[in-house]
Amino acid sequence: MAPQHCDLLIVAGCVLTMNREREILADGAIAISGNRIMAIGPTRLIEKDWTAARRIDARGGIVHPGFIDGHYHAGLHLSRGSIPDEPGGGTGVFARWMNAITDEDEYASALLAAAELARNGFTGFVDAGTTFCPDAVATAATAVGIRTSLADCMLWDIVGGEPLAADIQRAPCDGARARRELGGQLKRNRDPDALARGHVALYGSGSASEELMREAMDLAAREGVVYHQHQSLTTGEADYDRQRFGKPAMVHFAERGLIGRNSVFTHMNILDDAEIEAVAASGMTLVWHPGNFMYYAISQTGRSAFPALHRRGTAVAFGTDIAKAWAFGDLGLIAYLVSKEWGEFLCAEQILEMFTLGGARAIGRDDLGSLEPGKRADLVIRTFEPPDTQPNVDIVRQLALISRTKAVDTVICNGEIIVRHGRLTRLDETEIYRIAQRSATATAARAGLKPPGRWPVIT
Repeated sequence: MAPQHCDLLIVAGCVLTMNREREILADGAIAISGNRIMAIGPTRLIEKDWTAARRIDARGGIVHPGFIDGHYHAGLHLSRGSIPDEPGGGTGVFARWMNAITDEDEYASALLAAAELARNGFTGFVDAGTTFCPDAVATAATAVGIRTSLADCMLWDIVGGEPLAADIQRAPCDGARARRELGGQLKRNRDPDALARGHVALYGSGSASEELMREAMDLAAREGVVYHQHQSLTTGEADYDRQRFGKPAMVHFAERGLIGRNSVFTHMNILDDAEIEAVAASGMTLVWHPGNFMYYAISQTGRSAFPALHRRGTAVAFGTDIAKAWAFGDLGLIAYLVSKEWGEFLCAEQILEMFTLGGARAIGRDDLGSLEPGKRADLVIRTFEPPDTQPNVDIVRQLALISRTKAVDTVICNGEIIVRHGRLTRLDETEIYRIAQRSATATAARAGLKPPGRWPVIT
């Protein structure tokens, strides 16, 4: 038979498929047409069966599914460096920053975040539902060429476990507003090929009534999307819910049918044994931020349940939250070290599962997360040129823990090359940095924040 034609052939790659068997093709190739993977297999067979308009020789580099960040406050990305990082110096300042940003600032923030994500091998992220202007984030992500899933801004009806609910001027704590705006971003799902789509989210962390949670979960189920919220970041939040319900929050939610397979809860640092059982039985997805676990000294209050839950089959994704003292892709190493501290072992293969398959669960997409025929063509090609990619005896460990994001050469999202040889293909990165710096400086001034650096700068 004559070879079939496709749009793009990637050949001679070490392909980490992340399929059910977790097969690694030492000399693999992928055929792509439009935004779908058509075939995957050994290079000698794929080149025999397929011809293409364009061909990329991976030269033995690792090829893997695009990473997906399960929880990111894209509108707050530019706050890093302006928010104090000393103990107790940051949490209350976020309200000042939020009250100072404009729609243009959110666009600038999301544009830089999307550019960084793409350059670091991410092809998608879940916006955390704290963006006043979701259109700004959608426009920015689409301009860079990566996926995002959006929800409406800070929906809450209780000022309780989350004091922030009383402080945000553009998102008042009001049940009528929450119900009016709930699900407003689902309109984006009319186009199945859109890079920016929608999900359902409440802010959570003790700021939503059971009635509002029920409405959100039911809406997500009817629309076939995931339902997100923050939960149990700190002992204070967990204690508030325990007092409110008379029992641990996750036990109560399970008994009331408020968690299930379409539920995605972020943080979940404070869980007792009964809650761990409830989470494992529910089939829900968790988004883990081990950096925050250390940053806010939550690790001093108890061990993380994430390694044990992942071993039991709970889907876990990483969520960078706000890039305060880390970059996209760093959480795998932090998770590895956090687990080691408590005598746990989180292997590199599990970390890669969280970045890919777990991320796909968090964004609510079963057509992402692995490289298989019929799935979306979202993938990353890495180079072996940086010295920290060598000696590459253990391929997955070298990728997940050592080189991390440093060797990203090419990123393909929805079948389009959006990063090539380490640079964005759609946008001028220098212009993105100029827009971001100008916005960050202006927002900090409106928020009354001075540069926190301790050394004198001579201009």
